[in-house]
Amino acid sequence: MTIKKLTIKDFAEILGVSTATVSRAFSSKGRISDKTRQSIIDKAKELGYRANIHARNLGGSNSSTIAMYYPELSSEEPDYFISEIMMGINSILAKNGKNLQINPLILETPDSVLDLCKDQILSGSTVGVIIIDGAKSSREMYNCAKSCGIPCVIIGPMRDIKHNNVLFDNKHGAFLAGRYFKNTGHKYPAFIGGHLDKDKQNGFRDGLQLKDNEIVKIGSGFGFRHGYQALDVIVEKHPNVDCVLCANDSMAMGFIKAALNSKIKIPQDIAVIGYDDIRSARYYSPALSSVTLKPYSIGETAALLLERIIKGEKNIQTEIIECDLVVRESS
Repeated sequence: MTIKKLTIKDFAEILGVSTATVSRAFSSKGRISDKTRQSIIDKAKELGYRANIHARNLGGSNSSTIAMYYPELSSEEPDYFISEIMMGINSILAKNGKNLQINPLILETPDSVLDLCKDQILSGSTVGVIIIDGAKSSREMYNCAKSCGIPCVIIGPMRDIKHNNVLFDNKHGAFLAGRYFKNTGHKYPAFIGGHLDKDKQNGFRDGLQLKDNEIVKIGSGFGFRHGYQALDVIVEKHPNVDCVLCANDSMAMGFIKAALNSKIKIPQDIAVIGYDDIRSARYYSPALSSVTLKPYSIGETAALLLERIIKGEKNIQTEIIECDLVVRESS
């Protein structure tokens, strides 16, 4: 018979205490009476609960680990935008003698996986947390870190978070792309979307000075394959389209590849702009025009912000990374 291992959450619920109290009992740190600590340890022996000793040894002020949680939008292709944010974070942490521990959160994170992620924070194995918003469980991870008093930085527009966060303006970036297409005489635009792209759609519309129903919208997905497949929809249903904004660079590259295979000239027949400006965009052929969100700078800024919080600063003003449109050969 398989016996389910008790998580810290399970054990805390049995005792009727918080997971933070359990963590303090085993770490010998924090405000907790000797009587309560001994009671928790005795109950753990009785129920067979084992604290994460490795995490406990890393805990407290001696920990050098920063945990990062990010939304894994697709298991099919790498997320280059997230990867470059990670690189920026790690460039700062490495200089300060800290390690980056990477934890993906899928859009619908199972409770069992979410509990493991929370246990990591509650065990005291991390000195700080960086959360890239986008998964439904991102808020739960933030609440968990906040309840334990763990320094935390949010990347992205999590609702009601007004301090200790790093933002980038997707709507303004897409506005720049729309305005560029309008100023260069394009009249039949299309938007190839991905996840969480409502702001990009609205900004694109405003830049073009068109109505929603005057823009072709294709809900594509995430990666190269989705952009490649989007061309078929354009050719079969919307042959007049003369410019396209893709929600990320990977989809834009896939779209361009499909167009060139079909003898469609880029940008003469269809002008294409991507989004994020990942490093490979400039080396693609034709070189990809893109809205640059400066992902490496986003990561650096988040890591520097977290360092300030760890050192005791509170309620630091939101850091906003300015975006821009980089025009290259594809548009």
